[in-house]
Amino acid sequence: MKKALLIALVAFISVFSALPALAQSCCTLPKNATDYISKHFNGYEINFFEKDRDILDVDYTVYVGNGKHSYKLEFDKNGNVKDIESESRGVALPQSVVPANVAQYVNGAFPNAKITEWSKDGNKQLVELNNDMELVFNAKGKFLRMDD
Repeated sequence: MKKALLIALVAFISVFSALPALAQSCCTLPKNATDYISKHFNGYEINFFEKDRDILDVDYTVYVGNGKHSYKLEFDKNGNVKDIESESRGVALPQSVVPANVAQYVNGAFPNAKITEWSKDGNKQLVELNNDMELVFNAKGKFLRMDD
């Protein structure tokens, strides 16, 4: 009885420890996504990614890190970035990932703040700062309002 229980436990642990590798090997990222990661996160490794399928849509979630900082990136089915979030508390996003006019507004209006999340939602861009402020911009990067 103990031997069967031990074998079952080892099998259970083996299956669950292999899940991240299975998630990565089940799919590949679109070329646009890999190009984006290479351009903006040079020196970072892809720690994990998964392909999320809904009835009508496909998204990719990618976690990259360099030992000091890590980021969560979300891409649409074509590999276009939709969301970038710092997974390291208070650490800013790389400057190259935030549109220049959005970064310029934030630097002028909130000189001591860091952008820790950027996302694109339809015709709006959303930015979260390390001081928990949320800013909304239009698709062209014009400031619209602050959200709570």
